Amino acid sequence: MTIDPRDAIWNETHDLLYRASYAAELETALLARWVWLDSVTKIAVAIASGGAALAGLVFWKNSDYTFLWPMFTSASTLLAIISKQLAVADKLKIHTALATALSAMVIDIGSLIVRMKINADFPVADFEKKLLGFRSAYRVEVSQFPHDLLLTQALRISTQEAVNRTIDYQ
Repeated sequence: MTIDPRDAIWNETHDLLYRASYAAELETALLARWVWLDSVTKIAVAIASGGAALAGLVFWKNSDYTFLWPMFTSASTLLAIISKQLAVADKLKIHTALATALSAMVIDIGSLIVRMKINADFPVADFEKKLLGFRSAYRVEVSQFPHDLLLTQALRISTQEAVNRTIDYQ
């Protein structure tokens, strides 16, 4: 029994769509986590900065809360140091670029699938070339994934579930 090359292209295109969708969702989720960490750090540093010393005076006036201000300023300083050492700004740039590129790739692969649905007798050579181009671009994008401290098994599972809900396999 011979396999129609169009079926192989369909299967590989759907597989690539799934992989690219998963990678895009994962990058978007990681970006959200890094943005949250960056925002919390910036807010804590702003509150604890010299310009916010007035807030510290409120704590000093009430002796029950005197211990809170040194703890808060120490924690915000520690957050700032950790943020600098983790290169949060660099991670934000990397994850933004990857999420954007992968999301665009998902749309492009989806467009290829639409073209195959519209023209069931699509030219195999042209669509094979397009598919291989997307696979090559996917390989390049995935190879740029940084090792990420915020990537957890729970995030992988929730991302997988989200992609499973959105991808249509028909």
